[in-house]
Formats: sequence, C-alpha cells, structure tokens
Amino acid sequence: MEITGTPLANTTRNISTTLSMFGLQEQGLPYFISEGVPVMMYPEEGFRADYYIYAICLSGTASLSLNGEKITIKKDDFFAAIPSTAIRVFGHSAHFKLKILLFERAFLLKNISDTRQLEQLGFFSYDTLAHMEMERKEAAFLKQKLDDIGKKSKTEGLFHDTIMQSLIINLLFETAEIYFRYKGEKHKKALSGEDLLFLKFMKLVQFHFKAERRLEFYADQLFISSKYLIEVCKKVSGKTPGTLIAEALLAEARLLLALPEQNISTVSTALHYGSVAAFSKFFRKHTGMSPSAFKNGLAKG
Repeated sequence: MEITGTPLANTTRNISTTLSMFGLQEQGLPYFISEGVPVMMYPEEGFRADYYIYAICLSGTASLSLNGEKITIKKDDFFAAIPSTAIRVFGHSAHFKLKILLFERAFLLKNISDTRQLEQLGFFSYDTLAHMEMERKEAAFLKQKLDDIGKKSKTEGLFHDTIMQSLIINLLFETAEIYFRYKGEKHKKALSGEDLLFLKFMKLVQFHFKAERRLEFYADQLFISSKYLIEVCKKVSGKTPGTLIAEALLAEARLLLALPEQNISTVSTALHYGSVAAFSKFFRKHTGMSPSAFKNGLAKG
C-alpha cells in the first residue's frame, strides 16, 4: 500500500505532534535529537512532516514509505526528508533503532545566508529520494557527530542556540560530502502530476517571492488556474500558496533583520513592500511582534 496525497491532506504534523504520535516526550524546541533507544509506539496512519528529517539506522530493519515510495532501511543506512514529505511506517524488526535529528527550517536561517543551501546539499531536495547505504566507518563518523550534538543540546549557555545551529550545519555539510560520493547511485522519485506542479511552484517562489506575492502570477507561470494551484498546494503540503509565499517572505525577513547593517527600511525595500508600515503590518501579523522589537531582541540576545 502506498501513501497518496488525499488522505494526508490534513495530517501535517509539527515536531511536537509527531513526537506524541511515537510516544516520545515533547521538548518545546525547534529541533529534536533522539537518544537512539528503541521506540515502543508507532502510528498506524501516515502523516506529513512539517520539518526536516535526518536519520541513521543503528540496528535492525524497518519498512517505510516516503512520498509513496517504499524503502527498507537497515543498519548504517541514512535517509533524509524535507518538509511536506508524506511518511508511513509499515513495520520494523524487534531490535530496530534509529538515531534521528528533526529540525525546523527557520532554526538554521541565522547561520545560512542563502536559504536555498539546504536543497543544494543534495539530500534535502524536492525531487530526490534521499536514502543510501553507508560504509561502517562513515556511519560511525556521522553517528558520533549526532551524539555530540545530542550532548550539547542538554547544556545551557548564552550562545547555546548559535552553537547548536553551527553543529547541525557542520553535520549537514559533512553528510553532503559523503552523499555526493554516492550521487551516481541515487535515484529520482516518480513524481505525480500534482507533486511536479508543487515542485515547480516552490521553485518559482524561491526566485520570485520578494517581488511577487500575487497568486495569479504563479498560476499563470504554471499555466493553471489559481483555484487549481490552491488545491494542489493544500493536497501536497497541507498549506495554501499564500501561506507558503508568506513563509518564504518571513524567513527572508528574519534573516535580513538579523544583519547589523540592515534596518527596517532597507529590509522593507529589499522585500518590495511599498512602505515600512506595510512590511511591519505583515511581520507583526505572522510573528506577534514588530520588526524593530525582533531586531532589538536579537541585539540583546
């Protein structure tokens, strides 16, 4: 049995709700690093992840589906998934253990100048099924890095979040070095028409979100109606096109506001808002605070 978009349209889960589905304790953080112990509870239903997934199998085997494509993972296997990925666990062995890192996209934005770098890593891409069998030494190397990140997550300090972001970014680029050595062996997913449209839409958003917020613009570029674009986005991601465009704008706004040389006016201009007031209204609507309050908070932190 495969996962389709229809039954998952309204089952998008964030990190907190996903952990509860697996019987794990919610930590109220924008990331989660597992201990690598066996999970005693698995949900029967499929769901869509609203975060990035990075995982290495420690022992045993499991059968799961990512966007409708079944894979079997075993010891030393690596797999990754991006937000909106449809996931279902079909079965696992008694000794199945997984070392897993979950994180929200916004958590890394302060340390990544180009937000598209996550997709450029290779294993966080809309049209690639990221699953590879690693050599034992490579798996051990990445497991150790995950262990180090897990230990650091339990500490406190003035620069704790910045250190965590740096450690995770380092892990991702170390993994990319290994992943691209396997590049010739990776394969592309068989995308459905709706998945392909969603991919094209998201790529258009990446290049045009600063200047174009009109739904009609994207629909015209894809040669479809605005109504159908809304249906596709809600089916594949559980979100409307407007929400996805707003998320891209908000991520860029936060990134720019974090730069000391940028002020509210220059950020507003960079994002093609007609006035500082219009930009401030948008930012407050989605964050609950003004851009100046957000920038001042970063400076104090």
